[in-house]
Amino acid sequence: MTHHDKKITQIIILAAGKGTRMKSDTPKVLHEIAGKPMILHLLETLPELQANKIVIVVGYGKEQVIQVVEDWLVNYPSLNIEFCVQAEQKGTGDAVLSAKELLNDDSGYLLVLLGDVPFIKQSTIEKATEKICAEDSLSLVMSTKLSDPTGYGRIFRNGNGHIKRIIEEKDATAEEKKICEINTGVFIYQNNSLWQYIEKIQTNNAQQEYYLTDLIDIYNQNNQPVSSYLSEDSNQFRGINSPEQLLEVEKGL
Repeated sequence: MTHHDKKITQIIILAAGKGTRMKSDTPKVLHEIAGKPMILHLLETLPELQANKIVIVVGYGKEQVIQVVEDWLVNYPSLNIEFCVQAEQKGTGDAVLSAKELLNDDSGYLLVLLGDVPFIKQSTIEKATEKICAEDSLSLVMSTKLSDPTGYGRIFRNGNGHIKRIIEEKDATAEEKKICEINTGVFIYQNNSLWQYIEKIQTNNAQQEYYLTDLIDIYNQNNQPVSSYLSEDSNQFRGINSPEQLLEVEKGL
């Protein structure tokens, strides 16, 4: 891999969900924080990364989401954003796979972001990218620690500190739920390897969905250790799943 390729060349933003707990017909990523749809908070951190392409995966309320982003894009002519539709909500693995046709199979890195985790900092993304490059790894999970990790997937490490797997809350035992290090849902993959492995994901879980987190097992099975970047600043990764969380985040701004 040349030095030039050791950067984020492509970004996928998962923004297809309705967000049933928001108790609203508005698409989840269009709920406003400080008067601005949360997806725009996220998009504003991206121009400096200079990715070649950004694909936003839309689903519920897709016309509204596309319109909001396209109106915003008028002021960012250098950003190359395209949209793809996840027809059915079959999980995060399926959402990423649905973007494949719009992406290039290059040797750079691909960043996966969540439309409802809008406050990740550019500096955090850059530090994580430095780590995956330094370790010459094919995949990286961003994690953080929470005093109350309820609702999040827990990080399991093996003896040498590499991530062995992520267990979703719904599939976790009482003992596993005590782990405080959580998956933020933000990942970096070396492009070629991602498309090679993603089709191996199965749906043997409580939700019968294709979990992107199952890729960790697949990388490990192929003797490709999974890197991690543990962020001390858990506020950057606050997911917004309810009106209460929306208010909480707004207060913290």
